[in-house]
Amino acid sequence: MTNANHPTTVSVIGLGNMGSALAQALLAAGYAVTVYNRTAAKAAPLVEKGAALADNPAAAALKSDTSIVCVTDHDAYVSTIHNASVATGLAGKRLVQLGVETVAEAREAANWAQAHGIGYLEGSILGLPDSVVRGEAIIVCSGAREQYDDQQPTLETFGRTHYLSDSIGAAYQFDKTTYPFGYGAYLGFIQGAAMAQAAGYSLEAYTNILLQWMQALAGKIENFGSLIRNEDYTARQGSLEIWADAYQKSLEFCQSLGVDDSLLKTHLAMLSKGITDGHGDEEIIAIFKSLLPK
Repeated sequence: MTNANHPTTVSVIGLGNMGSALAQALLAAGYAVTVYNRTAAKAAPLVEKGAALADNPAAAALKSDTSIVCVTDHDAYVSTIHNASVATGLAGKRLVQLGVETVAEAREAANWAQAHGIGYLEGSILGLPDSVVRGEAIIVCSGAREQYDDQQPTLETFGRTHYLSDSIGAAYQFDKTTYPFGYGAYLGFIQGAAMAQAAGYSLEAYTNILLQWMQALAGKIENFGSLIRNEDYTARQGSLEIWADAYQKSLEFCQSLGVDDSLLKTHLAMLSKGITDGHGDEEIIAIFKSLLPK
């Protein structure tokens, strides 16, 4: 349920897959939700669940204490939000930007909000729409601390929240630092699945074994983060050369199956660069030093 000390009326503007998930989660948590989308038909499932449908974004902004905007890009954001009627609806209220914005675009949005007396907070969603619905996403936020504190209870409807900085654009930048891990995990899973199937192994067994392995990987990531912070690259589990040799064998197996090997070649190139830079007798995390700007 919602926190009685915080606003319980929320408008969601933009009902793509993510925006619809945000509205669905808010409805399930007991918020009074108003929705708006340029294609009104997308709102029908949410209206059936109790959401009110606004005819335009200004009406949606006027209806609620907080408006969450989740549209495809900055051009869509500006065309939807940056006008006098929406500014009037939002005046003295809260605007949360959960769409895709670059640093420059986020600053433009924040400056517009400030000029019109609107409390502005930006966030990036780490997670897919289904994780938002389940309340399992991670929301990283930047902007004025008081805006974050005010909106945190609402944002926690979608999962865990983290405040990064009062610097506008920080949420966008941090979000991009998570892509190598997130995309790497997804793409690595798909790559391995292709190899398993080509080799005649059960995809169910492949998936279940990786799920078990992930429990150990969580602890390893925590340990690696600590070692990198402490600049401790001692090879405790195996040297970078050993890691690279094992990965070379995976590449060769992939090639023998006739499966596309571009992802493995990219990974092996990173391992090889670390060795070339003189870190072959250190732990795999020593690649960190090779990746930093010179």
